[in-house]
Amino acid sequence: MSQQPWARSDEDPLTLDVTLHNLFAPPENASVPCRFTFDPADPFSVRLDLMTPSAPRISWVIGRDLLTQGTEGLSGEADVKVWPSRRHDDTPFLYLRLERTYASAAFMTELAPIRAWLERTYDLVPRGGESRLVDWDALACCLLPPR
Repeated sequence: MSQQPWARSDEDPLTLDVTLHNLFAPPENASVPCRFTFDPADPFSVRLDLMTPSAPRISWVIGRDLLTQGTEGLSGEADVKVWPSRRHDDTPFLYLRLERTYASAAFMTELAPIRAWLERTYDLVPRGGESRLVDWDALACCLLPPR
């Protein structure tokens, strides 16, 4: 992720590469490589980069807490929804629905690697500790017009 002028962290980003399975794509296009990136300098969010061979990289930035909550139950509204599989007899999966104005896609991937990776992100920046990494004066300068 790009370094925000208001963020303070010396930690390197933490990544996870997984394969998402597009639930509505033809079989030959159903597997989509995806990289999840957590940058401690932007601790409230996670970036998903969908890397399809036939199209430019598609990036989504979603809340880390939204993704975490989606590993336990339905989370999100509007353009991002995340939820775990309800079946307990098989490998648990995580479902992810991404929507834009005229398009949407639904994916699934194994839940365990996502959960383990999220735990590592909370080891780097504990829940509730995100705001300690924000330089509030610099953020105010970015948001407010110059005097």
